[in-house]
Amino acid sequence: MPSSPFCDLKGVRAVVTGAARGLGLGIAVALSGWGARIAVLDRDAREVDAACRELGAEATVPGFATDVTDEQAVERAMDLAAADLGGLDLVVNNAGVLTARPVVEMELAEWRRILDVNITGTFLISRKAARLMIAGKTEGSIVSISSIAGKVGDPLLAHYSASKFAIIGFTQALARELGKFGITVNAVCPGVIETQMIRDLSLGSATPVEHMLDAQVIKRPQTPREIAMAIALLHVNRAMTGQAINVDGGSVFH
Repeated sequence: MPSSPFCDLKGVRAVVTGAARGLGLGIAVALSGWGARIAVLDRDAREVDAACRELGAEATVPGFATDVTDEQAVERAMDLAAADLGGLDLVVNNAGVLTARPVVEMELAEWRRILDVNITGTFLISRKAARLMIAGKTEGSIVSISSIAGKVGDPLLAHYSASKFAIIGFTQALARELGKFGITVNAVCPGVIETQMIRDLSLGSATPVEHMLDAQVIKRPQTPREIAMAIALLHVNRAMTGQAINVDGGSVFH
């Protein structure tokens, strides 16, 4: 990969959640390619093991099968990851779920599931990361994956947008709380990443990717590597905190 100052992550100790597949795995691969050591967290133990093999022994510590909505599981996994890595410099909240449904047809269980994984999971991982960084006197970074759906609400995605707007608000508040410890807190807002989660959506006659690309100036999906580059920049540039950076092909200009 081309070298650049903000992609030099040699020695960075990182946790990536939801990293066994899709965007999370792509982020982990890119960060490890730039020198970071990665602890992979995801729900499925077999997929976690496969992701660790793909990253390679030098880039990763043993992965951890973890439900980010389970407080005790998060505490345990983050403690183990920090111990194996020798501390934490960067935590990426990527774990998330997505469905499409009109509000009038949505069951409470579906609403709760989206918010539980997307925002409660972000809270639990971030809280533990902050505690570990403060205890270790580490001026680290917490970066959460929000979405352009966290900037503009769309039909069929009210529950998802609510969770992604919440991530941005949580990011801003946490950045103000942790600044005195030298810990930065930011979010990245992708537009459309061509993953299985996106392909499985039903958004009318057009395919989900085609539907989402209609709003973009640059008519192609973003790549996991492009999202990882934004994460790397937010980690290296210590003047950036409380931000929600769009990496969306020019879909949203705020």
